[in-house]
Order: sequence, then C-alpha cells, then structure tokens
Amino acid sequence: MLCRNLFIICCLGALRPCAQPFSPVLVADRTFKMDGDHVFTYAFAKDDEVQLRMEVLVGRQVRQVEFTQLNGPILFSTYALDTSLTHRMRIPHTGIYQLLVRERGLGKKVCRIVLHRTPASPITERFDTQVNWDVQQYPNFREQKRSVLVGTQTEIVSLGGHVNVSASKMWTKKPMGLYQFTLPPNTARWAFRITVGQATAEARRKDAEALKNLLQSGAAKALAIAPQTALAAFALGAAVDLSVPKVGEVIDYALLSRENADKFLKGEKYQAFIFQENVSADVQRRLTPLAGTWYFAFRNDNWVDDIAVQVDIEAVIETPVYAQETYLEPIK
Repeated sequence: MLCRNLFIICCLGALRPCAQPFSPVLVADRTFKMDGDHVFTYAFAKDDEVQLRMEVLVGRQVRQVEFTQLNGPILFSTYALDTSLTHRMRIPHTGIYQLLVRERGLGKKVCRIVLHRTPASPITERFDTQVNWDVQQYPNFREQKRSVLVGTQTEIVSLGGHVNVSASKMWTKKPMGLYQFTLPPNTARWAFRITVGQATAEARRKDAEALKNLLQSGAAKALAIAPQTALAAFALGAAVDLSVPKVGEVIDYALLSRENADKFLKGEKYQAFIFQENVSADVQRRLTPLAGTWYFAFRNDNWVDDIAVQVDIEAVIETPVYAQETYLEPIK
C-alpha cells in the first residue's frame, strides 16, 4: 500500500508543471577603448543571476577584470585576459556593484562587455539597474518603488445603433435626426460606417465577406487583437475594402459637438467636424476627435418617406498597463 501511494505521489509530481524561469534581461552592452582603468556601476537585486561576457576585440591582453560589491566582497576576479570570458554569479544582497577593468600596459586595446541579469522571483522581476549618482560621495542607498508603464491593453468597444430620420411630410416635420455617442476613455482611434436603407444589408454582407477573407489570409494575426467585424479590423489599421455601391435613399450627415447639434436642430448656422452630402454608405477611420460626446446629425431631403440610418462605430481602446518597479536612490 505504501509503495502504491508513493507511486501516485511521484506521478502527480511529474504532472505538475515546472516553474518557468525568467528570461535574462540585458543590463549593458558596451564597447570601449582601454586607456587606463574603467569602472562600470550598476544595481542588482538579491539572488539575481548575473552573466558577464567580456571580449578583447583589439589588442592582446587585459591585466585584470573584477566584479565587486561596493564597499563589499569581490564576487569575481581574473587576470591576464587574452580573448574572452563568460562568467555567472549570484548576487548575495540587493545593492550597488562595480565591474572594474584594469590596464597598465601600452598598446591599443578595444574591449566589449555584456551584462545580463536573470531575476530570481516576481518581486524583483522589475528592477532598475541604473545608478545615476556619484557612489563615492553617496555610498548609502535605500530601496524605493514606483509605477512604470509596461505596455497597453487593447480592446474594441462597439458604439453602434440606428436612428429614424423623419421626412418633412410636406414641411410639417423637421427632416432631421441625431445619433449620440461617447468615445470611451483611452480611445486611440475609431472607425464608423453610416448606411442608409437598402445599403445597410449590403454593408453587412460586405463586412462578413471582408472579415472572412482577412482571417483566411492570415493578415489579422498582425493586429493587436482578433477583430469580430471587418469594421473593427479597419479601425485597428487593417487595409479592408468596405466600400458599398450607392443604392436607394441618400442622406446628408455631419459630425457635431453638443453645442453645434443644438444649433443644427434649431436651424441655425453650425460648425461641423465632418460633413458629407448625398450618402447611402460611408466608411471612415478617425484619429480625431478621441474624447467626449459627439453627435451624428442627419438631414432627410425626402418629403414623404422616413429614412432608417444605421450607425456602426468601432472604437480602439488602448489602456495603459503599469507595474511596480524597484529602484535604488542615494541617501544624502
């Protein structure tokens, strides 16, 4: 029975996923001429694995290479480096470390050093290795944390709907209509499509066909996220043909602010961000405006029949993503 239990435990252990190691992060890649001693100063976190790679590119020999903790022990040292070396070491304490390259000989020498750090845990994954102060004057330091931008999260928000634009009914009604929408925070760009009457069905068919072709071609893989419609892919930046032949009813439209939308309804003079005439279908990608509440204003020149207008809007939202980073600052 004991053997059987041990066998089960071993099997479960084998099935348990292994912890994924962190990838090495480049700290420095420097090529320099040897004209005396060189000292390079960096900060590292406790249990970082530091990989040092040094090459003598021009010349014969470098007298000494040393990696040491500031005012602390030497972690690595070698003499008479002829060609190159690669060395790994574990950082014992969070602090300031220096790479010293010493040379007293004559002759032209050119060297290259490359330093990588592999963090030991998520706590120290984001760690600023730069030391931007005089450590001889201020050798003491403290750890601090700050939020740093690490990327953006992209999503698509659909804001579409429809509006019925009344006919004038022989001048008994205002042949006008408004569609209100508010662009979400962090809108980076957006696309809209306006279709009138019969053109809406053709636009829906064209959208489905264009999206299918885009997915089959593999071009959608280059986009930040997978689009659900061809209009969304267009908003994300894909080259998608969404043109629709002019059919049936047409309408005039304008993109207006709230103030100008009120003027539009009152029949007063207004200023439009966009204005188009005689449209049965129109598609545009916009980089402005990117915030606020806006109105698509429509005018129907049909005396008898109301006109159904479909407004499709796909807004690309890019929300900043922040993470905590640890850094060292001097105690003055």
